[in-house]
Amino acid sequence: MVGDRAPVRRLVRVDHPDAGTRLRGRNALVVFYGVIALGVPSMIGLSLIPNGRTLAAIIAGFLVLAWVCTRFVAAGRVDLGVWTFSIVIIVAEVLFPFVTGDARLTAIYLVIPVAVAGVTLDRVGIALITGIALVTGAVVTLAYPPIDPPVGTLEIVLAAVEITAFVVLASLLGVDGVRREAQRADAAARRSADLADGLARSNAELEERVEQRTEELQFALARQESVVADLAELSLRDPLTGLHNRRHADHELPRLLASAQRYGQPLAMAMADLDHFKQVNDDHSYSIGDEVLRRFSQIMIDNARGADVITRYGGEEFLLVMPRTSLAQAHVVCERLRSEVERHPWHEVVDGLLITVSIGIADTVRHDGLVTLVGSADKALHEAKRGGRNRVVLADGSNAPSDLRR
Repeated sequence: MVGDRAPVRRLVRVDHPDAGTRLRGRNALVVFYGVIALGVPSMIGLSLIPNGRTLAAIIAGFLVLAWVCTRFVAAGRVDLGVWTFSIVIIVAEVLFPFVTGDARLTAIYLVIPVAVAGVTLDRVGIALITGIALVTGAVVTLAYPPIDPPVGTLEIVLAAVEITAFVVLASLLGVDGVRREAQRADAAARRSADLADGLARSNAELEERVEQRTEELQFALARQESVVADLAELSLRDPLTGLHNRRHADHELPRLLASAQRYGQPLAMAMADLDHFKQVNDDHSYSIGDEVLRRFSQIMIDNARGADVITRYGGEEFLLVMPRTSLAQAHVVCERLRSEVERHPWHEVVDGLLITVSIGIADTVRHDGLVTLVGSADKALHEAKRGGRNRVVLADGSNAPSDLRR
């Protein structure tokens, strides 16, 4: 069925992007082909009549021009083809009276261009063609009235049948065009609705995926930030004791010292070292030494204040930084720490074990630079070691208040 209709579709095909223009072009082509189909037998019949060869020649010229008009329409130049066809048929109807001597149904045949215009042109075009046909028919009929011989009944009937066929054809084309456009519009509406539904579903799915993916990314980012924060914290913590390590001290000490200097507040630093710790590792084991370090770290935490910063500075060396603390106050804290270490039940770790600590203290009142402060505290620690260990020594030989001396 499709193969049978393919040649017909090619005959009425109009190359134009606008659907309305294509419909008008197809209507015009059907009418033109109908006129050509009716004109060929008419031309042949007239050529057989002695006085009809001139009319046959006029019809032949008209058919050639009509075919040219079909090419205009097929190429998408619908208005040009229709106007040319209409003018040619009107001119042909005007030429007939010059050959025959009377109009003889010219006015009736001028209905053909009006019918063509009705299914192809816009309102202005229809009005113009109709007006031209009416004026031409009236003028030609008045100038060449059909007197001799008079118009016969058969001629009138044939003309009426022909005109009626064109009018019916034009009406059918109009109805078919409306039906096709309605079907095309319905199909387009259904496609648009399906496309809109598909787009809506796609958008909903995409939004859901984006939202889900966003939540996953946010969760992953939160976990990453948490892991990064944990790693950053771990990098600043000693894994054995849980105290901050030397890297943290190197970062915090300049800030604490700068803050103390900016606000004119004292800052004390204590350097603590476990006495004979190497012997603990040698006599018992490194696991016992690790337990000693953990317990000592907890003693430091228990005896420090909230603002104090405790750092495992080396193997058995610890740093205690005390902001807003004078040398005398720091001595009290460190003496309490020393005493707690000495009195701690180390025998719970190993029977007969005794641990003591030596501490050196320096403050910002006498040592304003960070290097000087750390060096002075370390020097005081070494003096405590040389002095017999298990004692607290102030930097540069500074004496503790008499009421705080051992």
